[in-house]
Amino acid sequence: MYGKLQGLNKQETAERYGKEQVHEWRRSYNIPPPNGESLEMCAERAVAYFRDQIEPQLLSGKNVMVSAHGNSLRSIIMYLDKLTSEEVISLELSTGIPMLYIFKEGKFIRRGSPVGPTEAGVYAYTRRLALYRQRLDDMLQ
Repeated sequence: MYGKLQGLNKQETAERYGKEQVHEWRRSYNIPPPNGESLEMCAERAVAYFRDQIEPQLLSGKNVMVSAHGNSLRSIIMYLDKLTSEEVISLELSTGIPMLYIFKEGKFIRRGSPVGPTEAGVYAYTRRLALYRQRLDDMLQ
């Protein structure tokens, strides 16, 4: 939630509040925009939802696809990859590029990168390819 910034584009926001202030809001972990939500605040609810609603499905053997906006995804990736608050604020996500995580033995293993299309863009499309890749990984271990 961008609070008073809701509905404004980057240029309008910079003109109204100044480029430095906008940069601070967009790239800080714990500084929210006026009446809005910081990445830290977003992480509290997004990660809680992930733990309560998504992890139980993964534990039961289901495949789950998550689609969300930037800070929600950053929050979940921070949790899955155990990133620090400093690391997550520089995390760039590509729009519409799928990422694949494999849940194995209680751990999340990322396949692909959040900065561009990689193997995740291929393997995330079909379960058969994902299972094939998992068998290859298992043979290497």
